[in-house]
Amino acid sequence: MTTPPNQANDVSPSSVRFRTGETLAEAINRVVQEQFAITLAVMTTQPDKRAAAVHGTRKAVKRLRAMLRLVRDSISLDCYHTDNAMLKLIAAELGPVRDTWVMADVLDRLLPHNPETSSTVLNLISRLQERYIAESKALLENKAQMKAIVEQLEHVRDHSYHWTIVSGEHDKPIAHEFASIEFGIQRVYKRGRRGMRIVADSPTDTLLHVWRKRAKYLRHQVEALNVLDPVHMQELESELEQLTDLLGDDHDLAVLVARFNNDPALVDGLELEGILEAIGRKRHDLQAEAIVIGRKLFEDPSTDFIAYLRGIWDDGSNF
Repeated sequence: MTTPPNQANDVSPSSVRFRTGETLAEAINRVVQEQFAITLAVMTTQPDKRAAAVHGTRKAVKRLRAMLRLVRDSISLDCYHTDNAMLKLIAAELGPVRDTWVMADVLDRLLPHNPETSSTVLNLISRLQERYIAESKALLENKAQMKAIVEQLEHVRDHSYHWTIVSGEHDKPIAHEFASIEFGIQRVYKRGRRGMRIVADSPTDTLLHVWRKRAKYLRHQVEALNVLDPVHMQELESELEQLTDLLGDDHDLAVLVARFNNDPALVDGLELEGILEAIGRKRHDLQAEAIVIGRKLFEDPSTDFIAYLRGIWDDGSNF
């Protein structure tokens, strides 16, 4: 299989973490501007690397939405809802290109290459890669669409200084205190915990996807707050990464099966029974492992999780 879109435009975890000596407003502003720089690099990247830049843009948008959720209760709700909706739409416009590549990747990476299905797998990978090349080219060479996406990103970027301004105030930055982010991260944790319980009882594709998104928001927020307690927060971050990776693989397999149903030309002449059985077994294993990790991660009620964070904020000297 050919090399997937590289991560050159992605950032290391340290780039989204708050730093010693920063105020909360300074940290969020720095992280947000770094992420917007990644999103806008798509237009200045060399043509042969732009598909990878699109992938980096979508990941940066997810981090931006996690930061926006962190301060949601301290800033203007109009600002939150407007900017969050705009970022969601941008990610959706870029999504199909990413999905086509990932479907080829999960086939190659997750399904066993046994004699009964290997020929079908190789054919599907080849066809998906062809679609990826065509869809990437169609998006990146559509100057009007790309110009609109960049303009939307620039608009949200120029407005993002409101993300650290106290609701109802003109120029007052949010206070450097835990209360400024307490309800934002508690809401994300609580929804992740609720999502885990629902999925454990009813693991539908939609519910699994929603749980994954909530867990990923928490992962990025924990990543940002690593400075408060690097050892324990790093452990939590790693577990959340493992959880979201498992749920991500499961989601990609679900998208792949949906593509089989919605794109007859993709599967024309191929025998899918063995592939579908293998996907079903793999998804069962991924979901089971994710639920085990999720139960551990979300074992405590949100009040206990917040009490821990408040304690390390008050007791620590790093931030």
